[in-house]
Amino acid sequence: MKELVYKNISGGNPRKCVVSIEEKNDPVEKARSRKWVCKYFVKERHTARDLKSLNDWVNFKKKEGCERNCHILKKTNSHTGENTLVCKVLGEFFVVRGLTAFKLLYVNEVRLDGSGPGGSDR
Repeated sequence: MKELVYKNISGGNPRKCVVSIEEKNDPVEKARSRKWVCKYFVKERHTARDLKSLNDWVNFKKKEGCERNCHILKKTNSHTGENTLVCKVLGEFFVVRGLTAFKLLYVNEVRLDGSGPGGSDR
């Protein structure tokens, strides 16, 4: 059984809204557990008077750099001996609605807990 949790977190600053999605496996399935979290932040917003100036702004921002980074970490709990593998991908993309463009920053994280295929390795 999987449980999906959707969170829409917004604070006092409307440019820093976060939407996260978490996928968790049934706690009974202890051999493997996976948690997936996606977060999106509105980094910049631009409203133009015409489509050409909007396209110029997006192309200028793309030239500044829209890099993607991937980080993979392995953590071991010294008390239980369980391993956790964490993969994070960070990047940016653009969304255009009408004559308004948004530059969004995303952080996607997958966390794999447990001993791996075949059950416990203790």
